[in-house]
Amino acid sequence: MFKIIALLCVIGVNGQNLCLTGEIPLTNKLKTEEDCNNTIVSIGQNIDEEFIERQIFISMKCENIGDKVWWYLVIHLNFGEIKLKFI
Repeated sequence: MFKIIALLCVIGVNGQNLCLTGEIPLTNKLKTEEDCNNTIVSIGQNIDEEFIERQIFISMKCENIGDKVWWYLVIHLNFGEIKLKFI
């Protein structure tokens, strides 16, 4: 089973970047890494245009529940690509 963890950054809030991290709530269980990857891609496709307009960056990763297996997917936005490392 997998869950999606996201880091979301809003650029230029009162002269600073505001970043938040948390688990994305889902209605379906992610049983495989492929399910998780497909869900991240789908989320990215649905939010990309609006996030570009609002200068919001997002990075998502799948976490295998019960293990410490990590991987990352960075959403590419018009003003560049940022790579965020989760610790």
